[in-house]
Amino acid sequence: MMAKIGKPLLVSYCICLFVCQFLSSYATTAMAKNSTKLYKKHLVALISEYPVSLRILRNATGHVIQTIGASALMLDWLSRRYKFDYSLLDVNVTTLEDGGPNLPGIISYATRGECDLILAVIRQTPERLRLLELLHPWMYSQTAFIIPMPEVSQNNVDAVIKPFQLWVWMALILAFASVIAILSCFNRLFQSKGRSIIEQDNPSTFPSVRVTESIFMYVVGTLLNQGGYISNKFTPIRLVVGAWCLLTLVLLNVYNGVLISYVTEAGRPQPLINTFDDVLSDSSILLVLDKGFAGDIVISTAEKGLYKTMKDKLNAHPNSRCLSTQQCIDLVKSLPPRYVYLNAVIGLKAAIKKDYVQTRQCKLTIAGEPPFMKHAIGWGLAKNSPYREEFNRGTARLFDVGLTSFWQNWYEPDSKPCYDDKDNGGQNKNEKKPLVRLSLTNLTGAFAVLAVGCAMSILTFLAEIIIFLKKESDKKCSFGKGWRR
Repeated sequence: MMAKIGKPLLVSYCICLFVCQFLSSYATTAMAKNSTKLYKKHLVALISEYPVSLRILRNATGHVIQTIGASALMLDWLSRRYKFDYSLLDVNVTTLEDGGPNLPGIISYATRGECDLILAVIRQTPERLRLLELLHPWMYSQTAFIIPMPEVSQNNVDAVIKPFQLWVWMALILAFASVIAILSCFNRLFQSKGRSIIEQDNPSTFPSVRVTESIFMYVVGTLLNQGGYISNKFTPIRLVVGAWCLLTLVLLNVYNGVLISYVTEAGRPQPLINTFDDVLSDSSILLVLDKGFAGDIVISTAEKGLYKTMKDKLNAHPNSRCLSTQQCIDLVKSLPPRYVYLNAVIGLKAAIKKDYVQTRQCKLTIAGEPPFMKHAIGWGLAKNSPYREEFNRGTARLFDVGLTSFWQNWYEPDSKPCYDDKDNGGQNKNEKKPLVRLSLTNLTGAFAVLAVGCAMSILTFLAEIIIFLKKESDKKCSFGKGWRR
């Protein structure tokens, strides 16, 4: 009996469920049709390439066959949500602002009504707000610099003199000369005094106090930590020698400690800049950026503050504004290294990846990335567009659920091994730094000085042999002349 009643109930439940789903779908479609202005509309979307945002794949004839990137996925999601279709407008223009009849910008296509939507990375500026309807930002990017990859200097011969400042070396040379002069004076004084006593009736009462060793070699030997010996035990000479030994003991220990620290630190590559302030304070560093892009517009229109200082630096150099990213990269890679390229971090990572793929070498890296300077980036609609509210709601929804961040990380250029933001910018301050070990690279200066010393010793030895042979030859000649007579 229960089985007979259960089957009709199950069939009735399935029918009700199907009807509810159908009515829900119909109600949703009707609501989308009545509540949005995008329902079954056809939009023209202008596309512009930029890392992470959009990448355009073309065939051999230049026709667009596919678009890849976060913007492409976002547009496809919005078209499904609001039930509209679209076509892509491909233009051979890279700059946003209009540069006149011969140099039309991307924004000019929207102002002329040739497109409804601009799929480009657009940063808000007063001029763009006047010409476009800028949508809710879907990406936030930091501004930084591309700099030449710092290289470890293999020639650290100057490490021999770097541990002490110039005035310390001058004081050491003065002390060196003073000790030699004082010991020489004492030697002559006590030698003459010893002779006068020897000439008296009982010369054994006062022995000679003459220093028989070389004073110069003794002072040099103790200074080089090689030691020495002074046979004279007269009190004034012993006081001077003791003071000199104490001075050399302190100096040698201090010198060795500072030298180890210096060669360890000198082995690390030093970047051209570290912060924004380094670019502004150093007159030898030249700033370059893309002409007509957001960074150029914001800096060029600044009247005070940090951007005004950067504006003055740009105007002081005629080649500061590049016509392409590759032109700026070539300037950064030029020698001697003095150019830094300003752009969004995403664009800089793409440039580093492209250069690494071409050269298979890490010649570029990123520096001066302040955590507080983030810029909002979004799409643009034609002015007074009726679709602004729907696009804002849809973009905000994508941002809230995390899809834009997911897609952004998905398409973000991999700049490793040349640059890793986790190792450079995201390092924990409480994390201990790894110990730096000395290697042969750190000690090249010591080996170079040793090689120079050995070369000078060999040359001195050869010169002594030549002088000795010449004297022997002169003696033989003089002996032969005397014998013939």
